[in-house]
Parts: sequence; structure tokens; C-alpha cells
Amino acid sequence: MSDHWKMEAEIEYCVPCGYANLAASMVSELFQAAGPALAISLKPGHSGAFKVTVDGRVLWDKKDQGRSPHIMEVKDIKAQVANMIESGAVIQLSLIHISEPTRRTPIS
Repeated sequence: MSDHWKMEAEIEYCVPCGYANLAASMVSELFQAAGPALAISLKPGHSGAFKVTVDGRVLWDKKDQGRSPHIMEVKDIKAQVANMIESGAVIQLSLIHISEPTRRTPIS
């Protein structure tokens, strides 16, 4: 992962099924949730695929759910991503404070 992004997302969508618009809509929602802190990639697929993965965590898989997400479920995914970004920022800040060496001034 690049230093520019806090997290990465992948949206796999079925091309023959016409899920490109659904994937584009999900990109928009995820970008609204995380902005440039989230690197979003699209992965063309087949066999009815529609899967949203953020940092290795599957947030939606049509194969498991049996359907595409409804608008309120998309909003829930968006909220999950926003929370993940926010909590990741807190974790990163706390790690910075832990890992910073203590500066000592010589005694004169």
C-alpha cells in the first residue's frame, strides 16, 4: 500500500450482468466516505459477481448475500468505510506517539 492512502478497496463486478453502473455508484459512495484516503480499484468479473473488499475485509459479497445491496445497505457500507478510516487514523496517530524516540537534551 502506498503512503498516500490509508486503505485500499476493491470492487469486483460482473460485466456480462451489467453491474458496471452499480460498481460506479459504489465508487462514488466510498469516495464520499473516505476521499483520497482510500485507493479504490475496479475488477471486472463474471458469474454474477459483486464484491466489495476494503483492506482485505469483505463488506459485501453477492455470492454470500444472494443479491446486490439495496440503497440503505450501500449507505451502511459507506458508514463502515468512514469508521474504518477514522479508527485507522486514530491507530496510526497513537502508533506515531508510541514510536517517536524521546529527545534528551544534554546536561550542561
